[in-house]
Amino acid sequence: MPYVPTAVSTGFRVLSAVAPPLAVRLAARTFWHFGPPAPVRPADRAVHDRAARGTVSVGDECLVTYRWGDRDAPAVLLAHGWKSRASRFAPLVTALREAGLAAVSFDGVAHGDSTGRRMSALDHMAAIRAVHDTEGPFTAVVGHSLGGLAAGLALADGFPADRFVSVATMTGFDALAGAFLRLVGMPASLHDRFCDHVERTFPGDVRDIRTRVDLVRHPVPARVATLFVQDDDDRMSLPSGAPLLRAAVPGSELLTTRGLGHTRVLDDPAVVAAVVAHVTAPRPATARR
Repeated sequence: MPYVPTAVSTGFRVLSAVAPPLAVRLAARTFWHFGPPAPVRPADRAVHDRAARGTVSVGDECLVTYRWGDRDAPAVLLAHGWKSRASRFAPLVTALREAGLAAVSFDGVAHGDSTGRRMSALDHMAAIRAVHDTEGPFTAVVGHSLGGLAAGLALADGFPADRFVSVATMTGFDALAGAFLRLVGMPASLHDRFCDHVERTFPGDVRDIRTRVDLVRHPVPARVATLFVQDDDDRMSLPSGAPLLRAAVPGSELLTTRGLGHTRVLDDPAVVAAVVAHVTAPRPATARR
């Protein structure tokens, strides 16, 4: 999600009360405004600098890819969230390498060192497919936040991977819009108006985005061993969505944490260990059929 200063959120609250149509239009513009890319955190710098870099084209944009580990090693694809970047997975990259796996990630459109000005879940899905074509195959996919939503939808659309870990993932576009409206201080009563406006102005004339970008309506296939990770104190991806995601995928698992919020969950040693255990566990013979 984009950073919204307190003064801006206060303005949106006032505008929502006195001029709802204008508030919706301005909110939609803010929704697509990413601002400067997130920098590499000092704690992630060493891992970031060790990666073998590449590039891949997605439409008119050039995305930067990162690989840690040999091409002969089984590889796990990591898809970051909104206003994040590949380096944010540094603790998990280190753990995957210690487990003998390679890790591959990328900076999404308008994120990190990649080009572009705005990104949707559909753009992130396209990036995941493009990275697969140049850096795959992958035995597993791990996605955080919007990256988890895009990766899950890609798997529902046939993306080839046997295992999936979804960390702090929204259920779909409606949940994403709800998180944004809470962030900017707009009331829930404007939710439908906001969603309808974004849908009408969605890049590429895409329609029915609220149905299309929905991981409950389009769940991860049951053949994919799936782990959902959700923190009880996450104010972006609300905890109420996690049981819905789990129920939509027969046989999936849910790991709940507390006190980590939306992003610090990626740094937690117990979560990192659980993710590695999930992507390295042998699959039952029945699941391979």
